[in-house]
Amino acid sequence: MGVKQRARFVICASVATMVIASAAWSMDGRSLSTPQMERYDRLTHQLIAPCCWREPIAIHRSPEALQMLDEVEQFVAQGRSEEEIKAIYVSRYGVRILADPPGVQGQWLYTIPVVLFACAVFGAIWFLRAFVFKVTPARHSAPPELIARVRLETGNE
Repeated sequence: MGVKQRARFVICASVATMVIASAAWSMDGRSLSTPQMERYDRLTHQLIAPCCWREPIAIHRSPEALQMLDEVEQFVAQGRSEEEIKAIYVSRYGVRILADPPGVQGQWLYTIPVVLFACAVFGAIWFLRAFVFKVTPARHSAPPELIARVRLETGNE
């Protein structure tokens, strides 16, 4: 085994050890049963990270999202229902914290983009149609004698 091969082996072994240790450490602190883990997973995908409002806390890795993950895990371990946990975060951050807001607000979140897209398509069609009808047809700039001669020579009469 050469020096380069040993160095590669040491690096790969170190990385593998760190990955296994971090996975074991993250799973070690979890004392949730299987149904609780299912509730935890559902809740962490239904709550949006309050730092940027883009991703669920299950995916996002900001300090706020990680703190919320720990809180949700504690709430689930305490036996609180999904509605209670959602209500805690809605009271803290507003309805925006929910990935799928209930009621009319949720409907507007799905309806407004569709309506805006339809209006944009309609406006583009209207604009292009008005633009096309404003274009005047090209006029013959050649003298009539030349046009007659070309028609005669090409057989287009």
